[in-house]
Amino acid sequence: MNENNYSNYNNGFDQSQNQGYGMNNASAPIQNQPQPKKESKAGFVAGIIATALVVGGVAGFAGSVIGNNLGTVTLPSVSGSETPGEDNGNNNNTSQEESKAESTLPKPETTIDVSGGTPVVRPLDEAKINDANNSYLLNAEELYAKVKDTVVLLYNYQEVQGYKEPVLSGSASGVMFTADGYIVTNAHVVANASKMTAVVYDYENDEITHEYEATVIGSDTSTDLAVIKITRDEPFKYALLGNSESVRVGQDICVLGNPKSLVSTLTKGIVSGLGRAAYSGSGYGCSSIQIDAAINSGNSGGGLFDMYGNVIGIIDYKLVSTGGSATVENIGFAISIDEAKPVINDLMVHGYVTNRPGLGINGQDISEYNAQREGIPHAGVYVSYIAEDRPVAKSGLREGDVITAVNGVLTPTINSIQTEVVKNNVGDTVELTVYRAGITGKYKEMKITVELSELNLQ
Repeated sequence: MNENNYSNYNNGFDQSQNQGYGMNNASAPIQNQPQPKKESKAGFVAGIIATALVVGGVAGFAGSVIGNNLGTVTLPSVSGSETPGEDNGNNNNTSQEESKAESTLPKPETTIDVSGGTPVVRPLDEAKINDANNSYLLNAEELYAKVKDTVVLLYNYQEVQGYKEPVLSGSASGVMFTADGYIVTNAHVVANASKMTAVVYDYENDEITHEYEATVIGSDTSTDLAVIKITRDEPFKYALLGNSESVRVGQDICVLGNPKSLVSTLTKGIVSGLGRAAYSGSGYGCSSIQIDAAINSGNSGGGLFDMYGNVIGIIDYKLVSTGGSATVENIGFAISIDEAKPVINDLMVHGYVTNRPGLGINGQDISEYNAQREGIPHAGVYVSYIAEDRPVAKSGLREGDVITAVNGVLTPTINSIQTEVVKNNVGDTVELTVYRAGITGKYKEMKITVELSELNLQ
C-alpha cells in the first residue's frame, strides 16, 4: 500500500542483527565459493573450530582441576624436634616425633569417588518417533530424533560489485513441509537474494550433507513469510504443519534451527504469550506466539514445535537490548501457523497472497501535531500516489488528500488503514474521511467511497 513504508520494512530486515532477527549475516564476501553436492557435516562447523577448542580446552581443564581437588586429601604439616635419627639406608632423616605424629593422624571416614558411575542410556521409543500422525507425546530427545531432518540450513547469496559470482550474504533456517521439496521460511531470509541454496542431511549418514540450489516460489513482506523449493528424485523428510488454535500459555515447546550455522540446534522452553502483534504492525501481518526458548542469529525461518512433533509456528525474531540500562532476555516470537497456512498456500500456488483487499494508494503518515497545524483535527495519511488501474482512480480521491478515518474509525497511520481495510473483501466499498486543501490552503472535510481491489504485495 505504501511503497516507502514497505521499503523501510525491508531495510529493517537487511539489518537483521540490529533489529533482532534470527538471520546469520556472513562476515565477508568470498569470491567464487564452490558449491559441493556432498560434503561432511564437519565442514559447516569449520569456522568455529578455533573458538570451540579454546572454550572446550578451558572448560575441560577447569573440570579436571576441580575433579582432582575433590579427590585429594591434603595432610596438615606437623612440626617437631630436629633430633636426628639413625640412618636406615634410605636416607630417611625423619624424627621419631614426626613419625609418631603422622601415624596418629585421623583417617578420613569417607573418600570421594571421582571416577563417576556407569551412565544408563535408555533407547528412544522408535514407535513414537516414526508415528506419521504425531499422536504421541514426546520428550525432547525423541522430538529431536523425529524432526531433525525436516529443518534445513539456508544460504542467501547476493550480487556484490566487483565479484563475478554471487557471494554469501547470510544463513538461516527453513522448514521442509512437503516430500517434494517445498520449504517455508521468512521473507527477510530470501530478501535481495540472487541465489538461494538449501543444505539437507543425508538420511542414512548424518555426517554427510547435500546442498541444493533453491527457487523462491513466493515471498510476502507483510507476514514475513516465503516459500522456496528444491528438487531431487528421492522424497524429502518433512514436518507436519499442526495448528496453533489449541496452543496454551505455559505449554512446553522446542525450537529447531541453525544459529550461527550450527546445524540442527535444539532449544527448549515454554509458550510465554499468545496473539502478539506482527513485527511489521501491518494489518496484513500474522499474529505471533511469544516464547522463552533461545533464538539466535540463524534461527530465522526455523520451526517452533509442540511436543508431539507438529509445527505450530515459524521462528521470526526476538527482542534485543538497544542501549541504556534496559535488558531484554528470552523474548522471542514465532509466526502463528494457523495464520501462516493460507499465506503459504497462496505463495505456493500464485506466488503472492490473493484476496488481500487494498485501496490502491501510497501515502505518508502525518502526525497529530502537523495535522493540527494545517487545521486537520486528527493525525492521518497523506496520499502521495493513486494507482490508475484500480477503482480508486475513479473514486474522486486525489493526491494530496489526507485520510483520517475508514468507515468512521480513526486511522492515523498507514498500518491502521490496512487494519480497517483488511476487515473487508475485494470488491467491497469503504467510506474514507478525507481532508482536502482548497484554493486558500484551508483543509475541508469530505467523504469519499472507494471500491477495494486486490493487492499483490511481494
